[in-house]
Amino acid sequence: MDLPDIFRALRRRWPIALGGLALGAAASTAQLVLATPTYDATARLYVTVAASEQGSATDLVQGGNAAEQRVRSYVDIITTPRVLQSAIDQLGLQTSAQDLSRRVRAASPHDTVLLNVTVNDTSAERAAATANAISKSFTELVADDLEHASAGSVSPVSIRTVQPAVVPQDRATPQTAKTLFLGIGGGLALGVLGAMLRELLDTKIRSRSEVESVTDRPVLGVVPRWKNLQRTPVFIQGDGRGAFAEAFRALRTNLRFLGRSTSGRVFVITSANPGEGKTTTTVNLAAALMEGGARVAVIDCDLRRPAVASRLDIDNHAGLTDVLIGRAELVDVAVPWGETGTVLPTGPVPPNPADLLSSAGMTEVLAALAATNDYVIVDTPPLLPVTDAAVLAAASSGAIVVTAAGKSHTHELRDALAVLERAEAHTLGLAVTMVKTPHQQYGYGYLGAAPELTRAELRPTRGVRVAE
Repeated sequence: MDLPDIFRALRRRWPIALGGLALGAAASTAQLVLATPTYDATARLYVTVAASEQGSATDLVQGGNAAEQRVRSYVDIITTPRVLQSAIDQLGLQTSAQDLSRRVRAASPHDTVLLNVTVNDTSAERAAATANAISKSFTELVADDLEHASAGSVSPVSIRTVQPAVVPQDRATPQTAKTLFLGIGGGLALGVLGAMLRELLDTKIRSRSEVESVTDRPVLGVVPRWKNLQRTPVFIQGDGRGAFAEAFRALRTNLRFLGRSTSGRVFVITSANPGEGKTTTTVNLAAALMEGGARVAVIDCDLRRPAVASRLDIDNHAGLTDVLIGRAELVDVAVPWGETGTVLPTGPVPPNPADLLSSAGMTEVLAALAATNDYVIVDTPPLLPVTDAAVLAAASSGAIVVTAAGKSHTHELRDALAVLERAEAHTLGLAVTMVKTPHQQYGYGYLGAAPELTRAELRPTRGVRVAE
């Protein structure tokens, strides 16, 4: 996944990223509201080891090193019960030495003889008093016991409090800025990660790029959603200048570059699953070809769920099945459509659709229509539930596979193309339907109402000079 894919995923999955951000902000806010404030108070001690009265510089260095070594040991001694219990008794604290040790930290800066005693408490005053009491208890323990000198001599180790603990003004926890930063940043990171994961696991086809990642077959057309599809299923019945109409004109243009095969220009329109727009593509592609002056025959070969007749509002009582069983002639059941179109509906739904579509009679029907028309557009059932479309595609110029954006999945499209490949049928290309388009997009359209011109008005006029 490269950078443009990441931005595209975030734009598509922004609710997940926003949800993570909101979750992190809510968690950090709850932490700030519910957490009990605590305070840190620190007392600083200075440790020295005395040298002889007339000691040399070497003795002073050795004394300093001895002090540093002792400080490293004192860090661990401060949190022992012998030190803490004395401070507890002095202040009358209602706690044990073990519990107090969890709130006491002792540390020494590197290469120094300083010893920092820090106490964390929910009361700022108690934290300062406890730190000072521990410092005093520790100093007495070192002088009276740990570093106790022999009778008549002075202990070489001296511990002084150079900075007593004072009542802190600022709380140690929770830290508002840090908590909010970690909560919001962590929530945003979690949301972005969730959006990326959702994008990687999502196999839905939403645009041309997903289709091109599945197959090397060309994408012949990209058809946008059309809100008036139920009312006007064919674009020539409604807005003939919109993006929906122009998409089929582009598909028509690409289709004209496909060479004529031994079967003529017989194109099978199919899809992986039902509801992906194959019938809509069939009738509108035929309308676009007819608009360009071509003779077009539309055959409804979906003998299980026929839909062409209802889309074009024609009678479906007689049709293809009557021709295939020898009950009617082709010329008797073909319905004229417009000036250059012919529609062959299914007729009665048979009990054995696959047998009829693979019969010699079906081959003769395709050949007869191909001989009298420039294009034959065949609407077929989807590829994954049944094999009817694969059989017809093998006997035609090839198949155009329709896949719906936001509905089809890449693995389903891959399986559908594999069905055609196993049937040794040629896949001419793909058409992506139901593509969402932005509300504001660049368009090159007509300025005002364009006049309807007749063929006579479109003839060139000779001998007339245009006035400058």
